[in-house]
Amino acid sequence: MKQHIAAPQAIRTIFFDAGFTLLRASPSIIGICQDVCQRLGLSLEADQLSKQLPEAEAHLRKTLKVNRRVWASEQDIRSIWTGYYTALLRPYTVPGNAGLLERCVQEILTEFGQHTRWELYPDVLPTLQALQGRGYTLGIISDWGIDLAPIIYGHDLPRYFDCLIISAIARHAKPEAGLYDLALQRADAIADYAIHIGDSYILDVLGARSVGITPILIDRSGALRAEDLDCILIRDLRELLDLLEI
Repeated sequence: MKQHIAAPQAIRTIFFDAGFTLLRASPSIIGICQDVCQRLGLSLEADQLSKQLPEAEAHLRKTLKVNRRVWASEQDIRSIWTGYYTALLRPYTVPGNAGLLERCVQEILTEFGQHTRWELYPDVLPTLQALQGRGYTLGIISDWGIDLAPIIYGHDLPRYFDCLIISAIARHAKPEAGLYDLALQRADAIADYAIHIGDSYILDVLGARSVGITPILIDRSGALRAEDLDCILIRDLRELLDLLEI
């Protein structure tokens, strides 16, 4: 597919996904789990946790298959991550010591709610700074719990963004049209003049497209090929500036 936005000068609104588009865990999911467990007296090696990751991911997929609207409920979000980290840590806790396992999991959930446990990708601030002052309305549309707001504030991102749409608060989850319609309303935007950048084809591309927003897929790992897709593909957020002819 040719990599261009039709009439880039007409774009007035730019939406971004949060996780794996703007933010990533710091130092990593494994690193955070190690830190928390060590603090509670459970010493784990990175390769131990990495070995158990497929089991945790399988739990995540199974739960999402049963309930596709998990991200529309704060309670369901906490439940799915509780199950995820329980599956990750269970083999490494003493049998019968459910208390330690529960304390580790709950502390990990708390830790991931801290803005210090998330970092911006290196291309984020240069891109936002280049967009600032050019008449664009910028927004974030994210499948996340209520703790995304303090994370966003902790990284001083409100100076760049005009609206923040969080699935757990909106009670809609990607790729539901309702979430994207709400974003358009909050941004006082028209879909024909809006774009959305995210890292998931199903959740971000199809979700945005369902309401007429032009989708852009970001693939930071370089695993995808543009010729295999029916949407614009970028590897780095700074490529957005070229697409917008900035």
